[in-house]
Amino acid sequence: MPIEETESKPVRHPEYVYMDYARHLSGRLRRTITGPMWHGPSLREALQGLNAADAVERPIRSMKTVWEIVLHVTARAERARLRMDGMALEEPTPAEDWPRIPIPCTAAAWEDSQVRMANAYRSMAVRVCEVMSSGFLKVVEKQSYNIATMADGVAEHGAYHAGQIVILRREIISRRPNAATLTDLMW
Repeated sequence: MPIEETESKPVRHPEYVYMDYARHLSGRLRRTITGPMWHGPSLREALQGLNAADAVERPIRSMKTVWEIVLHVTARAERARLRMDGMALEEPTPAEDWPRIPIPCTAAAWEDSQVRMANAYRSMAVRVCEVMSSGFLKVVEKQSYNIATMADGVAEHGAYHAGQIVILRREIISRRPNAATLTDLMW
């Protein structure tokens, strides 16, 4: 990386600092879906072994279903991606923030929801590196934060909801006939 010599010490050009941070954020966004994550499972890992019937089950009445959470993190990542492209979006309505589960709740629809979620995070990861030099610290339209902060928030949001999915998954699996052993419930 180009280093500029000064009388006191070498100084890295700011664009390379941004590039390093963009790569870091891009990696965090990818790992939110694929793992490995130091604190627990990624979204994909948290969803392992859950089918469409499991995903619509509500084992804890006060919580959303797994499928609702998947649609929610997808909607938030897709919205952030549009904001990265300069779209001036207001905060989402409740219906936009928590989209309805597709009816009928088929295995194909469940698979499609998971693919859309993964694609939304991958798209964000790619876009973070693309906007790095042109506006990484640019304030997002109609918001008080910059693109870097928003991308970081999308990764944190996915990690938070992966933890919720793990809790729901444990409950779902524990209610199955021939319930899994304790070690099966770890992830």
